[in-house]
Amino acid sequence: MPKKNNSWRFDDMRGGCVSSSTQRLIVPLLYIFIMALAAGCSKSADDLYTEGRQLILEEATFEKGIETLLRFEKKFPDDPRTPEVILAVATGYQSAGMVDEAAEAFGRLIENYPESPETYKGNFLLGYMYYDTAANDKAKTILTEFIKTYPDSELSVSARVLLDNIGRPVEEWSIVRELGEE
Repeated sequence: MPKKNNSWRFDDMRGGCVSSSTQRLIVPLLYIFIMALAAGCSKSADDLYTEGRQLILEEATFEKGIETLLRFEKKFPDDPRTPEVILAVATGYQSAGMVDEAAEAFGRLIENYPESPETYKGNFLLGYMYYDTAANDKAKTILTEFIKTYPDSELSVSARVLLDNIGRPVEEWSIVRELGEE
């Protein structure tokens, strides 16, 4: 019985064999071509950012937008736009009523990018989200911490109003009654 040849070769169109020296040249070139093609399929930070920001705006493409922005966050954690992207994901979830997902995204923003201006906004919005969903204990904790961390900020005034009025309907807020009397 003849010995089986387990080596492979490229055959040209006429059924002949390609020489082994040509084969040694073709295999690395084919590998380089495939790798270059695969690299070209990967989207850049700019592409993912732009696509995600557009898709998240429409209800029909919201989920795809979130997925795109999460890919951006994972792939480009050091990009200066990443805190903004995480805030967009968190507020997107918040707007969709996905409180747990929003809280998790706000948490990633606060933990991973503490010096970012987006973290300041995210901290406040997390407290507001808990206020808005009547998670009063969580709202008190977050808003109190926000006021301690950012005492002289513009949003600290709003945080104090929310904190002072947890559990009350807006109509009963002292600031609303005062404005109505004017």
